[in-house]
Amino acid sequence: MRAIVRPLALLLAVSASAACGKPGYREQEIPLTPAQPAPPEASRALRPTLRFSVAAVESPRETYAQYSLLFERVGRRLGMDIEFVQRRTYREVNDLLSEGKLDAALVCTGGYLDLVRRGPGAVEVVAVPLTDGKPTYESLVIVPASSHARSVEDLAGKRFAYTDELSFSGRAYVMRLLRDLGHDPDRFFGSTLYTQNHHRSITAVATGLVDGAAVHGGVFAHLQHTDPALARRVRVLHRSPPFGAMPVVAATRLDPALRARLRQVLLELADAPEDAAALRPLDIDRFVVPERGLYDSAARVVEARR
Repeated sequence: MRAIVRPLALLLAVSASAACGKPGYREQEIPLTPAQPAPPEASRALRPTLRFSVAAVESPRETYAQYSLLFERVGRRLGMDIEFVQRRTYREVNDLLSEGKLDAALVCTGGYLDLVRRGPGAVEVVAVPLTDGKPTYESLVIVPASSHARSVEDLAGKRFAYTDELSFSGRAYVMRLLRDLGHDPDRFFGSTLYTQNHHRSITAVATGLVDGAAVHGGVFAHLQHTDPALARRVRVLHRSPPFGAMPVVAATRLDPALRARLRQVLLELADAPEDAAALRPLDIDRFVVPERGLYDSAARVVEARR
C-alpha cells in the first residue's frame, strides 16, 4: 500500500518585520496534493492517520518539499496516512503535542527541552537522525562576508537575528555564550528580530538586514550545496560545541505498540534503497536510537538561562 500525505495547512510567510520582537507576517494557505495519486484501495476505506509535524527550521514550503517523500515512505510502511501539520513557530508545534492534536513530530533541540520541562513524560524520543555519522549538530554565529567582526563581542550594539524563542541553535546557545562572556544578552545587541526559520536568518545576514545571526549548522551546510552563491555572502564567526540533534518524538498517549512500530520503521529506512532515497535530500544518513544523555549538555545551557 502507498501512503497518502495529507497536509493540513502549510503556512507560507512571505515577509518579515525588522522590528524588535515577534515579526509580522502575511500568511497564505497553500493547497498541496500528493505527488502520486492515492491507490484504489485507499479510496475504499479510510486508513488510520498519524498526525505529524516538522519544526520550521526551513521555510514551510521547503519543509514540505523536503519531507513529503519521507512521510510517504513512513506511512506506507506503517500502513497509515500521514497528515502533515505545519506551524510557523516551535511553540505552536509544542502546543499541539501538549493538547493531543499531534501524534509525533521532528522537533528542534530547544523545542524538545521545552516539552520535557512543561510535561515530563508526555513525549518520548523514538529516533534521532545521523548526519555525517553523528547524532549531533552545532550552532553557528554568522556575519556578512564583508564584516570586520572577528569575535562575537565585536557585534555589541549591532543588529542581530534569532530564529525562534525556543530555538537552541538560533537563540539559547548564543544567550548562554554572551552570559559566559560577562554580558547581558538582553542589552548586548542594538536590536534583535525573530525570523522564524534558519534559512531566512541566513538571508537576512547576506542581504544586510542584520549584522549577525545564530543559525543551525546543518541548515547552513545544506545551503552550501543547494545555494552556494547565497552561502558565500556570509561567513561563520563562531561555532559551538556539538549538541544533540533534532529528535523525532511521539506522544506517550499513543499506543506503545504504535510508538514501537514508528521507531522500527525509522530505524530500518536506510536499509532499503528505495526508502533511503527519502533520507538523502534531508542530509540524513539514517535514524538511530539516541544514546543516554545525548541532550544533557543542551539542557544545561538552557537551564543556565533561567
